[in-house]
Amino acid sequence: MKTLWYIAKKDLLQVFKDKSAFVLMLAVPLILISVVGFALGNFTGNGSSQLNIKVALSNHDAGIGNAIRSALKIHTKELVITVDEYPDTAQVTERVGAVNNAADVGIVIPEGASQAVANSGQPGNAAANMIQFYTLPNTSNALISVVRSIVTNVVQSQRIGTVASQQVHVVCSQPGNACAPKTIDDAAISAAVVRASQTSDQAVVAQTVGQATTVSTFDQVVPGYAIFFSLFGLNAVAATILQEQEDGTFRRLLIAPIQKYALLGGKMLAQFVLTLLQLAVIFLFGYFVFKMHVGSWLSVSLLLIATSFAATGLGIMLVALIKTRRQLNPVVSLVTLITSAIGGAWWPLFVEPTWMQQLAKVGITAWAMEGLNGTMMLGKSFSDILPDILGLLVYGTICFIIALRFFRFQPKAAVA
Repeated sequence: MKTLWYIAKKDLLQVFKDKSAFVLMLAVPLILISVVGFALGNFTGNGSSQLNIKVALSNHDAGIGNAIRSALKIHTKELVITVDEYPDTAQVTERVGAVNNAADVGIVIPEGASQAVANSGQPGNAAANMIQFYTLPNTSNALISVVRSIVTNVVQSQRIGTVASQQVHVVCSQPGNACAPKTIDDAAISAAVVRASQTSDQAVVAQTVGQATTVSTFDQVVPGYAIFFSLFGLNAVAATILQEQEDGTFRRLLIAPIQKYALLGGKMLAQFVLTLLQLAVIFLFGYFVFKMHVGSWLSVSLLLIATSFAATGLGIMLVALIKTRRQLNPVVSLVTLITSAIGGAWWPLFVEPTWMQQLAKVGITAWAMEGLNGTMMLGKSFSDILPDILGLLVYGTICFIIALRFFRFQPKAAVA
């Protein structure tokens, strides 16, 4: 074990001697994480908890049109709907299609819409003068469904009001019943139903239990890019090992009574320490500066240790399988980019299709991000993320065994 530690110590001292390179190794990930985190803050909802949506409205109906206008007037700490009114349809469609996002939704309520809605549920009535709802094609704004739901609820209430009014007429026309002439106000009945549908139901009392986990952009960005850079860091150490192999350093070391596993293990230990140090600095920076939610420090710490072990094993295995330094950079870059893309480094792993989540397990990123997302964003317990920790440890062990089997401690002699 002493030999293994001496080899690792020698490699670590070489890294620490180049202070500029060591500082850049820690600073570059922090700079990129800061830029990406702040850039995506509003996109992920970290910039503001209040959601805003703009509606362009052209209303030509005093009945259902006014009811829809009233229902859209929402201004709470969670949601604000801004309604701008225009006299004609062309202005509404122009606002929705504008490049400056002048309106998210356009609503046109033509004259006679109230009667058209009332008659739409009856067989044989053509759907004329109906409400028009405008959005951009293939829009991904989820808040549009909120506006559409509000309009749909008002329309449904209008229809229910019409049915209720018709039922009153049926009851009054039954033998033995009598209603004074002109005492049944159809419009008043419909309006009452619409108002009742817009009133919150006090019979259901909302309660909360437990403690909600506050999730920010940096809860995804920090661990994702930390894993990403830890994999890219393998390039430097792998290049050093290949250079020593080509220069014959390993051949000279093997003359001494040094076991192969100690020689390779020392290299692996040095890279493990550097990777763990980089991950620890990034996570501590994210916790204290970006107020990143950690959840359980025990779970996160064990995940970082297991991730460092697996990443180091992967790097040593790549060195064993790659023949020259010229092949190293493209191979490491390809492995890092693919596993990061499908492994959840840039977006939560749980938003991917199930088959892709399973495929992503061929790389360490998926194992690490599944555990980190689980404990940091989903509030999972230690027992829930234990399979990810064990998976990373097994992954690193398998990589080290493969590396020990195929690593060439000296280049093959050229055939004359």
